[in-house]
Amino acid sequence: MMTGKGRWVAVGVGLLVAAALWIYIARGPGRPGRTSPGRFVPLAAELEGIRGVTLYYGVSGSDSLGAEHRDVVVKDRPADQVRAIYSELVAGPSENHVALFPEGTELLNAYLTPRGTLYLDWNRTLVQGFRGGSGRERLLLGSIVRTAAENLPEVEQVAILVDGNPIETIGGHYDVLAPLAVSEWR
Repeated sequence: MMTGKGRWVAVGVGLLVAAALWIYIARGPGRPGRTSPGRFVPLAAELEGIRGVTLYYGVSGSDSLGAEHRDVVVKDRPADQVRAIYSELVAGPSENHVALFPEGTELLNAYLTPRGTLYLDWNRTLVQGFRGGSGRERLLLGSIVRTAAENLPEVEQVAILVDGNPIETIGGHYDVLAPLAVSEWR
């Protein structure tokens, strides 16, 4: 028979075993503890960041471009960064500037070569929806090239594609079959 003191020791040991068993079941084998990470792959939001960019739009009543500064959410991959910058440019100005892209224009793809050529692949609306003369076409091309030059210092020239193919011109006034040198559009 157990004495009073022995009984309390047995009850204490039983409670400790029950508590340990409860913790083991609650946490379970392989479940992360509070100090270990609950996941190993970062969320997409963690790959994003805010970046200040400079976008170029037409100046109302003028044949020049004006800069607008914005904060844009960008991702890690360079192509995604380019898409974020140009999506904001196509969205239009927020100040007293003039939008230059035809409504419905979208950047389909972007690719930067190691030699500094930025390929921008636009949907057909860029050409089919363009309305304007040589001045408007020059402003549109200047907007595209100067936005690249300002935000992507590794870009030396910009190639314009439509639906994956090179085009001769956007509005019939400027040849865009060859990439446009950044140094000529500053």
